[in-house]
Amino acid sequence: MKGSPRHRILEIAKKRFYQQGYYHTGINQLIRESGTAKASFYDHFPSKRDLGIRVIQAYGADVLVWFRQILRESPTPDDFIAELSQAVTIQMHEDASYYQGCPIAIFSCQFPVGEQPFSDEFKSIVFRWETMFAMYIGRWQEKGLLDETANAMELARDLINIYEGALINWRISLNEIYVNRMLAQMKQILDLKAKK
Repeated sequence: MKGSPRHRILEIAKKRFYQQGYYHTGINQLIRESGTAKASFYDHFPSKRDLGIRVIQAYGADVLVWFRQILRESPTPDDFIAELSQAVTIQMHEDASYYQGCPIAIFSCQFPVGEQPFSDEFKSIVFRWETMFAMYIGRWQEKGLLDETANAMELARDLINIYEGALINWRISLNEIYVNRMLAQMKQILDLKAKK
């Protein structure tokens, strides 16, 4: 693996925390797999907790970029449903897919509710998602595609809630009906808010 020791450690940690879990991944494993010296590890990450925070931030950035790409390619709400459907299908079925389900949801479930400093990081990420979704919903409203009286933030939260719930239930059951229902429910909500 190429890159600086910090980059290598972070990339291995992202992968291992996602696949094995935070508590089942040891620092020695991360040092070995990243090909770094122990002293170098601690120069970059004073503790496993500090590394955990950086991994949460990296997951958040990855998902934000993923959502932003889908939204940018969605000039209409129907386009959003189509783009999200394609992106989630790739995520679920391609072996090369890094994430199979939302890494923030999966990682957050490993910690007690409200555990600091992780809880604040998770909240900050979700706020950024909500803000971005609300901005794109506002653009659809400006184009006359959605009712301008609809509360963009509430609609953003509804879409994120449906997305997260569907992916968690898919991971639990491996039943794709949850993803199909997610897309149908999102379309139904967006159609209800369509400008008449």
